[in-house]
Amino acid sequence: MLCPIDQGDAMKLAAAKPVVIALLALALYVPVTMIQGLVAERQARRDAAVAGIAHGWGARQTLAGPYLAVPYRGSRANVLRLPVESITWELSARASQKARGIYAARLYTVTAMARGRLRVPANFGLADAGAAIKWGVPRLVVGVTDPGGIRGVSALVIGGSEHAFVSGSGDAARLREGVHVPLPGLRAAQEQTLPFSFSIELAGSQAFSLAPLGADAGVTMRSSWPHPSFAGRFLPVQHAISAEGFNARWAVSRYAAPGVAGEQALTVSFVRPVGLYRMLERASKYGFLFIGLTFAAFLLFEQLRRLAIHPVQYAFVGLALAMFFLLLTALSEHIAFGAAYAAATLACTGVVTGYLVRVLASRTAGLGFGVALAALYGLLYALLQAEDYSLLGGSLLLFVLLAAVMFGTRGVDWYRLAAPASSPATGRAL
Repeated sequence: MLCPIDQGDAMKLAAAKPVVIALLALALYVPVTMIQGLVAERQARRDAAVAGIAHGWGARQTLAGPYLAVPYRGSRANVLRLPVESITWELSARASQKARGIYAARLYTVTAMARGRLRVPANFGLADAGAAIKWGVPRLVVGVTDPGGIRGVSALVIGGSEHAFVSGSGDAARLREGVHVPLPGLRAAQEQTLPFSFSIELAGSQAFSLAPLGADAGVTMRSSWPHPSFAGRFLPVQHAISAEGFNARWAVSRYAAPGVAGEQALTVSFVRPVGLYRMLERASKYGFLFIGLTFAAFLLFEQLRRLAIHPVQYAFVGLALAMFFLLLTALSEHIAFGAAYAAATLACTGVVTGYLVRVLASRTAGLGFGVALAALYGLLYALLQAEDYSLLGGSLLLFVLLAAVMFGTRGVDWYRLAAPASSPATGRAL
């Protein structure tokens, strides 16, 4: 049985309802925020699993050098560090994947072949060298950040003779880890220019970096990985990317390259530009937008159709919208992101549409809201794929929606709509 309501009280309730709905929308953002925290927690678990896999395979690798380290003793112990005259690196990378539970790590194996020239000046370039200088054994140094990922190192061929690499960087003051070759036959008596070559195979994960450390360096790299991300101090002068992989070429001058203790010169990442959890995080940030737009549409529909929708019904629809992001997070860890997005969209729009057909007492209105919600999800998916243009696209979307509502309702007499109806709608209003 409906109790009669005074007209003034009815107008007060009608005026207060937008405030109640706005507070309800803010309250429903709490579960969306909790889902954002869940995404961060799942990403932390994924990162821990990837780190565990990398520990047994090889961490992110940086190959530094080579350069010549010459210890000597004068008034005190010192080390001269001489970059090679020139070097050419040929890099070949094979990408693979290993999983731990539901989490997978992107791994690679890089075969690096180096050819170059080593110019050794008289007295190793020490202008004031005299009889008081005692030279130690020179060594060619190659830095490797994670020596556990070294799969093999060939002998160094220099000046027509072969020398085996040994463990350790041989210059711990500058490079903590790596390999080196003692060159006891290298004398300081006169200037020499010696050709050299060697190769090293490294296993690593996520990304590979190369630091030429002061030499004129030419670098070429090929791989079957189709989604490289180039970073570091130097970018490729040429590159080609296709579904079969990529080829890239760098040219690093001694005048531009960092010194012996310098930064990583070039980096190639073997991960997708937009990771799963980053897309999930970005998607969840649109949760309040979905709830707000849906509630605004409900309020507009109420006013135009003179059909009251109870705040509890608003809450149910808002919770269904929040559940979309939870479903998306759970499904995308097991199936492709696109398929997970489609399944979550179908589930949530189906539930909301079926509910609204009954709540609005109109199959046409309920289906119309369902189609509009599906279109909104489609626009969100497009924004997630267009990473560089997501802010622009989202801003334009909001502007267009606001403009459409403003122009579509510019002839509406809101004071007349706010007045209580002489014959209130039945069945769904409370």
